Amino acid sequence: MRVRTLIARSVLVACLAVTCVWCVVDTTLAVPATARIKAAQEKAQAARERLDDLAADLEERTEEYAEAEDALRRTRAAISRTERELDVALADLNSAKSRLNGRVAAIYRSGGIDWLTVVLGASDFRDLVTRVDLMRRVGKSDADLVADVKAAKEAIEAARNSLQRRKAEQVIQRDQAREAQARMQAAVIEQKQYLEGLDATVKRLVAEEKARQEELARRRAAEAARLAAQAGIGRSGRPFDPSALGAPHPEVVDIARRFVGVTPYVWGGTTPSGFDCSGLVQYCYREVGVYLPRTSRQQFRVGAYISPDRLDLLEAGDLLFFGREGDPNRIHHVALYVGGGQMIHAPQTGELVSEASLLARIESRRDYVGAVRP
Repeated sequence: MRVRTLIARSVLVACLAVTCVWCVVDTTLAVPATARIKAAQEKAQAARERLDDLAADLEERTEEYAEAEDALRRTRAAISRTERELDVALADLNSAKSRLNGRVAAIYRSGGIDWLTVVLGASDFRDLVTRVDLMRRVGKSDADLVADVKAAKEAIEAARNSLQRRKAEQVIQRDQAREAQARMQAAVIEQKQYLEGLDATVKRLVAEEKARQEELARRRAAEAARLAAQAGIGRSGRPFDPSALGAPHPEVVDIARRFVGVTPYVWGGTTPSGFDCSGLVQYCYREVGVYLPRTSRQQFRVGAYISPDRLDLLEAGDLLFFGREGDPNRIHHVALYVGGGQMIHAPQTGELVSEASLLARIESRRDYVGAVRP
């Protein structure tokens, strides 16, 4: 049992090692992969699969080692039982020999069997036959007992010798199984360390790429704000006071996501069977108990205004407005900000409600006129 416990612990350590490695890799999945990251991840995945194979081999070798140890234990127990039986057989043989020797000595001391006494002491012929047969059986019984006990002793000795040979073979098999298990365990540890190194590389590459993407996003947002300012955006006529911004409504984003890729654009649509841009915004906010005007131009005048060059203040649920040539008096489109520079909107006839990039829209069309937080 102690050996099985130790073996089970070694397998558990190997399995925990694989689990820990998986935990490291899962943290990298949220970041877009570059070619270098993909190559490193593929290499790590191949190493992980190899580790899984080695762990399975280790469990198999461990099971073989445990079976060899159990077989050896059973053989040792059988040898112990056989030796105890041999001790009993030796005692029985010595007892039988002692009885036979005692009888021979008694006959020798008495000068042999007094057959005349046996014959004359018989009361009749039948009694005489019975006495003679009894004398014959007594002598044969003692001799047969010695022969039987001796044969039993020899059989037990043969069984013991066979068990000893089996024990010697099983010791070799057990040692070989233990060595195979140790080699496989060492291979698992080595592969785990190799995989940890690969995952550390993947993690480093992902961190570097994440930092690069964040820097690009920061620069892109700054450029979008600069383009908005250059286009003369900011002529809304509405006061901008960051301290006046109330709590956002991120819950409307979850409602809007239900219609992405499902609900078509329908001019004048205000229901899930079809939305236009302001109808989608109005419906989602009504679902959370906030009632907005019908058109995008009317919605632009509701809530706290956020200047177009302050993209950093945007929160999920804010309303994004777009006007021809960046003119707030020519607003024609509204969208819901979802975070991360993305928005959800009902684009135009022939399209479905979709998610798109706010930054890309600013860079390409330069018609963003600011946001409102209802």
